[in-house]
Amino acid sequence: MKTSLTGIEPIPVEYVLAIAQSKATQAQRRPYVELIQQWGEEQGCIEEARQLIKKLRDGQEIDPQKMPRDFMPRYRQPEMAEKLIEIIRHIDAVIASRQENWTWAHVMRVMTDELILFKLTPNRFDAIICSMIPGKGRDTVRKHGDYEYLMGQEDSWSMWPTLETSYINPALAAERSICNQIALEFAPILTRTIRAEF
Repeated sequence: MKTSLTGIEPIPVEYVLAIAQSKATQAQRRPYVELIQQWGEEQGCIEEARQLIKKLRDGQEIDPQKMPRDFMPRYRQPEMAEKLIEIIRHIDAVIASRQENWTWAHVMRVMTDELILFKLTPNRFDAIICSMIPGKGRDTVRKHGDYEYLMGQEDSWSMWPTLETSYINPALAAERSICNQIALEFAPILTRTIRAEF
């Protein structure tokens, strides 16, 4: 490895890539992409730089040590963040399998109401979730579910009509049932107890 004139070793490009992968949005990653591109041009490693940038765009992951401020402080603690990421990956597997009627809009509603996340836009939610799941394509979360309807309800999901009182609003009672199933997945890291309602 070359040393600079000051005798200090240069920063490895893999280190720059690792930091870039911890960023949750394309905008946050852009300066690192530009830095890697410039490195490739100056060092005569254009193809290697392209491969690194492709890797950054395809497999970007969130760093449990540096969770975005969109999460409540409790969930930015590394140990809690690791558990949260594990739960999100499990939820993704359930959604992908279609064994339940879960959507990412339901997940966002539960995460907001259970004070895991501050209220945010579906676009930002998409970026955060995709950063937690290796290989998850952009826009796949944002387009999965009726965000306008679920996030437009005034009360917390736990205040919606139950299946026993579904005559009040059958559609919302069904949504509550789905939210309850998802909240049960988060139960190990929540500050309140979640009970199964089905």
